[in-house]
Amino acid sequence: MRRRDIERAVVALAVVGMVRIAWFHFVAEPLHEPRRPHIDARFAPLRSLLPPQGRIGYLSDQPPSSRPGDDPTGPGTRLYEEAQYALAPLVLVAGDDREEVVLAQARGAGDLARLAREHGLRIAVTAGPNLAILRR
Repeated sequence: MRRRDIERAVVALAVVGMVRIAWFHFVAEPLHEPRRPHIDARFAPLRSLLPPQGRIGYLSDQPPSSRPGDDPTGPGTRLYEEAQYALAPLVLVAGDDREEVVLAQARGAGDLARLAREHGLRIAVTAGPNLAILRR
């Protein structure tokens, strides 16, 4: 084989790879992966009601993994990380119900009420069926 033939083969393989990546990114993944709402949009209604910085409590009926051996890819960890990301620089302290303000996420509105009751808190503001600010 000549050098020119090898160069053409490498270019052809590169083009095939780029087309494959474009197909998966623009066609296959959007068809099979459900679209999630933007994280910031979900927490936007609560942003003005929370302190701009400092720390607040965080409660959920799907708690984030916190010990070695826990599954770090579980839904509770994802929910916590999304909340922490959207509300930064505010620090969310998982499992802490002693703070004056507590952010709660649950599977549904009834679960929010139960979560608040179990921790001796009341629902101050709801932002959808599974997100609320709790207070003493």
